[in-house]
Amino acid sequence: MIIASVLPRGSAQRVLLLAAGFLVVGGLEARLAAGPTQPAQQTMLIEVQDLQKKLKEPSLRILDARAQADYAKGHIPGAVRVDVKSWQALGKKDGGFRDANAWAEQVGALGIKNQSKVAVYGANLTDTARVWWTLKYLGVEHVMIVNGGWSAWTKDNLPVEKTAATAKAVTFEPKFQADRLEEIDSLKKTLKSDKVKVVDARSPGEFTGKVVKGKKGGHISGAAHLEWKELLAEDGRFKTPEQLRKLFRERGILPSDAVVCY
Repeated sequence: MIIASVLPRGSAQRVLLLAAGFLVVGGLEARLAAGPTQPAQQTMLIEVQDLQKKLKEPSLRILDARAQADYAKGHIPGAVRVDVKSWQALGKKDGGFRDANAWAEQVGALGIKNQSKVAVYGANLTDTARVWWTLKYLGVEHVMIVNGGWSAWTKDNLPVEKTAATAKAVTFEPKFQADRLEEIDSLKKTLKSDKVKVVDARSPGEFTGKVVKGKKGGHISGAAHLEWKELLAEDGRFKTPEQLRKLFRERGILPSDAVVCY
């Protein structure tokens, strides 16, 4: 399954990042579809208990995507706060997602190298997934989302610290993964050839046009609907692989599809 998000023309005004979580679990579905006889692949999720065991690994970087006030009250030991709003602002600039120097500075300041292992968590999946997606787009191969986020960590009574962690700035070289972004003009041409599956991960109201948050209501013609919230269980973790596979197939999303999300 090849999955990308839509980058609209005029990105200085707005950029439609992947609606939280769909890209993550879409990749999980593709991994599962490979079957038990295929070589193991990097997982996109890490459970809190597994993360705790890895806290002292020198190559691991942990990013906290919550607000500064929440981070100051307590965070996972060693976690460095990432300013999600500043990343969004950079992405919204004209040519922002192609500004190698700016992203090198942003990511390098967090102590992240190209070969680093990164775990991202937050208070909500939307911010966490944005950070995860951006790092993957920039070419960081080993990036994981902490399943259940901060809520799962505290619920399991795992250790926390209040002292702000500091990161030593390192050299980071962005390697843009062009297949993770779809230009709106390119998508228009592709839609005519039926080569992609377009998935709308917004709310039902936005999909039907009853709720209008952009210039127009409704959805892209032919798009399937799968709100990102449907991927989560009641405890905030992702649903089981079996449940997710069933959900994808019910919406007509197959492992062999090239998927564009918005």
